[in-house]
Amino acid sequence: MNKSITILFAIIGIYWIVSSLTQQGSPLLFIPGILSLIVACSQLPITSKINQYAEKLFLPVLLYNLVLTFYQVYFSSFALLNRIIGIELGIFILNLIFTLSLIYLLLQTLRRARIDIS
Repeated sequence: MNKSITILFAIIGIYWIVSSLTQQGSPLLFIPGILSLIVACSQLPITSKINQYAEKLFLPVLLYNLVLTFYQVYFSSFALLNRIIGIELGIFILNLIFTLSLIYLLLQTLRRARIDIS
């Protein structure tokens, strides 16, 4: 993984943890937040033991984050239809950026790994 992937996973992990702690999302968002931070921390040189497991967690955590951000975009779009509030628009745009970034990352990962998904 490169530095931008590490930063993306760290930001998404912090986002899920903050969402779960501030009651903006389900308390179950804490788990994907921790997993995203584990994958992000695997790039640190002091965590060689975690790196073995993080490589195996990368694709499942990526897919789970993609599903969660896609759901957040879907839910935010319906919230925007009912009321237009600045914070709702901000959350919609942030989740849309996360979703598009994760889709791009997933396509790059599948292209690099040559995984047959048929």
